[in-house]
Amino acid sequence: MASGFARTTVHNRVERGLYARVHRDVFAVAGSAPSWNRDVIAAVLSISHLAAASHQTAAYLWSMTSRKGKSIEAITTRWDRVHREFVIHESKDLIAADVHTMNGIPVTSPPRTIVDLCASAPRWLAASCFDTALRKQILDVGDVDRFVGRVAKPGRTGVRLARELVQERLRWDSVTESELEDRFRHVVERSGLPLPEPQYVLRDLNGEFVCRADFAYPERRVLIELDSEAFHMDRESFRGDRRKQNRALALGWHTLRFTWHDLTTDPGGVLSTLAYARPK
Repeated sequence: MASGFARTTVHNRVERGLYARVHRDVFAVAGSAPSWNRDVIAAVLSISHLAAASHQTAAYLWSMTSRKGKSIEAITTRWDRVHREFVIHESKDLIAADVHTMNGIPVTSPPRTIVDLCASAPRWLAASCFDTALRKQILDVGDVDRFVGRVAKPGRTGVRLARELVQERLRWDSVTESELEDRFRHVVERSGLPLPEPQYVLRDLNGEFVCRADFAYPERRVLIELDSEAFHMDRESFRGDRRKQNRALALGWHTLRFTWHDLTTDPGGVLSTLAYARPK
């Protein structure tokens, strides 16, 4: 309409099969290839008020997660209660500054996406997306903290968990380099055990570089390595890990090794092992 089309022109093109109706007042050129991205754009366009892809859909678009979610999710300032084939969230504190564009799709800003996830998703998913966003430098902890400060009010869902996640990460000395390391830090942080020193560089008595470990308790001469299948299963990586471990052992350092399977299926066993290794 803004380009000068009459409503009858659109109607006639639909009748002639030139346009395919996707939603009420949302059309696609007939024959264009359907895709998830097109479905997301159409969902947002079907909402008459300020709107954007949000929650897990936004997290996927920002590459914070590989999970698209069961349904497309969008957020708006006011929902007209018309039935849609996707999930609509209503928020009175959504403003234009919260809406960015990703590959042509209106999407909630990274900080808002994290807080929205805190209101609707499991804690582990919100935390994982937060950590991935930090690692990829999509946002920093301060961005989320400032957004929480803007929207916080009694009854505002997501704020409490978002504050907890922010405070946890403000206590961390650095951002880890992989999701495996993020999971390890979650397990240790929530246990009450002291966090080991990350990315520890071990040198020999002459100051020569020996190795870099994922984490370490230097006081107990303990190195901690996290084994990811993606980086430790080829032959050269396997041999390199053993050479590094042997050199450390010759200097009186012991190496503890944990896998993703250990951290997800037996975190208690990981913590029991660390309890013996941590400084007394």
